[in-house]
Amino acid sequence: MKILGINFGASKPIIVKHGEPQAYNTPFLQVGKGNLSLPYIQSTVSGKGIIYFGQDNLYPQLLNQMYYTSPLHGAIIDYTVNAVIGGGVDIKTDGSVAQEVDKGVFLRKIKAKGLFPALCRDYYMHRRVHFWLSFSDSGKFLKMKRVDPSKIRRRFDGGVEYSDDWSTQANRRTVTEYSYGGKNVGDVLWSYWEETPGMDYYPLPTYSSAMNWCFLDGEQSFLHKSNIQESIFPSIFIRRPKRFGSKKEIEEFTDGLKANKGAGNAGHIGVLTGDGFENTPEVVAPPGSQNDNLFFQTSKSIQDNICFAHQINPSIMGIKVAGSLGNAQELEMSYAVWEKNIVFPIREVMEEIGGSLLQVCGVKGSFEVTAYKAFGDVVVSDENNTGDLINAMSPLLANKVLESLTLNEIRALAGLPKVADGDTIPSKQQNTQTP
Repeated sequence: MKILGINFGASKPIIVKHGEPQAYNTPFLQVGKGNLSLPYIQSTVSGKGIIYFGQDNLYPQLLNQMYYTSPLHGAIIDYTVNAVIGGGVDIKTDGSVAQEVDKGVFLRKIKAKGLFPALCRDYYMHRRVHFWLSFSDSGKFLKMKRVDPSKIRRRFDGGVEYSDDWSTQANRRTVTEYSYGGKNVGDVLWSYWEETPGMDYYPLPTYSSAMNWCFLDGEQSFLHKSNIQESIFPSIFIRRPKRFGSKKEIEEFTDGLKANKGAGNAGHIGVLTGDGFENTPEVVAPPGSQNDNLFFQTSKSIQDNICFAHQINPSIMGIKVAGSLGNAQELEMSYAVWEKNIVFPIREVMEEIGGSLLQVCGVKGSFEVTAYKAFGDVVVSDENNTGDLINAMSPLLANKVLESLTLNEIRALAGLPKVADGDTIPSKQQNTQTP
């Protein structure tokens, strides 16, 4: 309603207040203080509703956020997922037409090529996997859809709740879980929860011990970015004993400096004059910035601890390790140890999940993850690896090793045939010769 040109009934405009730049809500949160490796889990003594996972009930969102925050942490997760499931999946049947048809329909319906890498990533990051399974009124399986583990919470009464965004509790609702042996109708939630030590309600991945380091990994890059943006990098300072008399004088002085810059003027002689030494401009070299060396030692600790938490040799991720030769045979051995301790157990879990889905969907067959080695194609194993070892050494150490080899052994490293009297060490021959 307008009175004398004033609109009294108009609604007030909505003013959106922005916080720090790039401060998103779920899954990108403003990380607070405290130990990120040990999340708070609500006591079940007198609680109602959902069981909080983290002080703000957003610890799964933090796990997702660290995947994007830390370059090394995210790379290890992707590398592990590729090592586990990179060869694809398959269903072994008895060869009958009926089973082969069911197999093809199942793989197309669930879009297995893209689904199982996502499931493997969910399991590795959260140690749990969730699906929406849709059934008809008669109980026939229709379709399935992956659910991000960060959207699922347990209840004190044993049930499960879902929310699109737990920071705002958008679309929050109690869900029906899949019933083995019973009739399932409509949309139900199928879940795989791993049991981890001391965690009764939510599994916790072992790499969570490095969450503080993952946060620092991202913060360190932001620190250097801010230093570059906020720093001033002049080549020289020129201190004048008196102010400029006019704008024209400023321009002449500036033009004189610009005329002498660039590679073409390197080595030229510059002369600054004035009425007396005290009136002559003085060139002052600015102090060098040491910001590039900030937290240099911290960077190494970050890399080491993140790799330790993931139980992977840093050299597999391309990080140079002090005291390591870095040859192909050493990397192959490190990869084999990591594969047996990490990749194979996860692959077995994925086969177990796949087998359960076959049972749920009524498809006969054996679910298998195709064997795949992400590192083997670039490793060449020779019976004689002496040359590789020497090439990986420092020149001083390599010379010491060569001094202990016979002439024929040295020729063999170069692919040359043996020669007569070549089974003696050249250095010893030279030492025993009479001048």
